Amino acid sequence: ALMPQTLLALAAILMFSYFALSQHSATADVERFAITGEIEMAAARLARQRLATITARAFDEADVGESRVRTSPTGLSPLGPDDGLLTETSEADYDDVDDAHGAPARAVSAPWMDETIAFTDSVSVRYVAVGTSGITFSGTPTLMKEVTVTVRAAPQGFVGRPEIAATLSQVVTPSSN
Repeated sequence: ALMPQTLLALAAILMFSYFALSQHSATADVERFAITGEIEMAAARLARQRLATITARAFDEADVGESRVRTSPTGLSPLGPDDGLLTETSEADYDDVDDAHGAPARAVSAPWMDETIAFTDSVSVRYVAVGTSGITFSGTPTLMKEVTVTVRAAPQGFVGRPEIAATLSQVVTPSSN
């Protein structure tokens, strides 16, 4: 038969083990939260860089190389690579703000500590207008395009579960380029 002291010692060991595991779990949660925040900041940095690159381009294909500022939506190209040109197939070929619209998500990365974190970025562009309720989607070409860049962390380990992403948008006009 077990002695009462042995039972008390076993109970104390079990309680200590439970406490130690709880502390370890709490510490891991805090670390996971901190790492997630750092990855979110890296995603936002990548999104800002991509948005800056895109918005530095001409407003529309019809404006490439032009010195005048467009004052009418007449003659605007469809969104996406222009007129089905086979020459605009990569980022290096894009010359106006909407060329990346609808392109497959790109693999991008950012350094983090001694590692590289994998991300994907995607771009969508739409015509917008200013109405009584603010900026709204426009089904017809206007002199304003909203460029939205979304950068998502590629799932790896606990990263990306739940999804870690940064989405930034900017409205561009012919005079802002």
